[in-house]
Amino acid sequence: MARISQGRAFLNPKAKFLRDISVAFVAARAKRNSSVLDATAGTGIRGIRYFLEGGARNLTMLDMNRSAFASAKRNAASNSTKAEVLNKSIQEFANTTDDRFDFIDVDPFGGITPYIYDVMKVAKDGTYLMLTATDTAVLCGAHAAACIRLYGSKPLHNELCHETGIRIMINYAVGVAAQLNFGVEAILSVYYAHYLRAVLRLAHGSAKASSSISNTGYVHYCNACGFWEAEKGIIPHQRACRGCGATMPTYGRMWLGQLYERKALADVAGRSSAMGMGAVEERHVETMLNEYDTPLFYSIPRMTKRMHIASVGPSGVIERLKAKGHVATRTQFDDSGIKTNADAAALIAAITGRGTRTRTPALADA
Repeated sequence: MARISQGRAFLNPKAKFLRDISVAFVAARAKRNSSVLDATAGTGIRGIRYFLEGGARNLTMLDMNRSAFASAKRNAASNSTKAEVLNKSIQEFANTTDDRFDFIDVDPFGGITPYIYDVMKVAKDGTYLMLTATDTAVLCGAHAAACIRLYGSKPLHNELCHETGIRIMINYAVGVAAQLNFGVEAILSVYYAHYLRAVLRLAHGSAKASSSISNTGYVHYCNACGFWEAEKGIIPHQRACRGCGATMPTYGRMWLGQLYERKALADVAGRSSAMGMGAVEERHVETMLNEYDTPLFYSIPRMTKRMHIASVGPSGVIERLKAKGHVATRTQFDDSGIKTNADAAALIAAITGRGTRTRTPALADA
């Protein structure tokens, strides 16, 4: 366990779970000579754990704040961590180095938008880009104008906002990466305690960049009955709700591809105890491991409220959907939510306990 002196630098104990997942992932993927850039080091706890527990021995830590830099440098020495600790901003570092890194961690106070272009300069084919956004009020629609201005996306501000928030964040990274001929694959995506965390793998090449762009698009959401439809493509097409026929407002753009690589999830789950995760955190990882990897989900309490019926448990709805041949799982984004490939009629029937019919796909291509 790393010994950390906080000093005047910021250390958030509530973010330990996200650090645990990141360390577990690095431990699974890093080789002894793997290079890691902790671009927003703070106290240095992430970088130090990547060295001590993740096995990454080529470590660089940055922080532009002088007090944080001093804290990180002191903590690295006290934990016998060999690291280059620099009092530089990401922008200054990226424009004055020829180094390229296997892992790049960006966990700023606020959003990722000021940093993505510069960290791409120190990336290479196969780099894992680990991003945390704490500007959830922006990404989740409480400040919609700011999201449109910063991320170029119209956000949702309802039960879906945490999943769409992380998809908007990934979409932004995809767009910047494409300008530098990088494609993006989402490996891990985590929502926890009002933090959004994504691990992305970069693949160099214009064809891969174009392929990633093809996995972005829009979400149409019905405010009348709560049903939604996702549409891949550059230009959205107006949709009528399949549940009630109302015209659905459109939101995005956002990432509509996978959020998880199953092997990465299994690797993290296998190391969860060693990382010191509690029971709640281990259940969170297990939910991610079993989650149906598709956009988006349905909040059962929201559905029953709209239907003016008594609330029902998501477990019963899942079992009824599975009995009719549908895919249905819990989701990390809502304790009472489910992900399914069932259509509106089948979901309503499962909620009310009546018969179901054949599904209609919820994801459409333009």
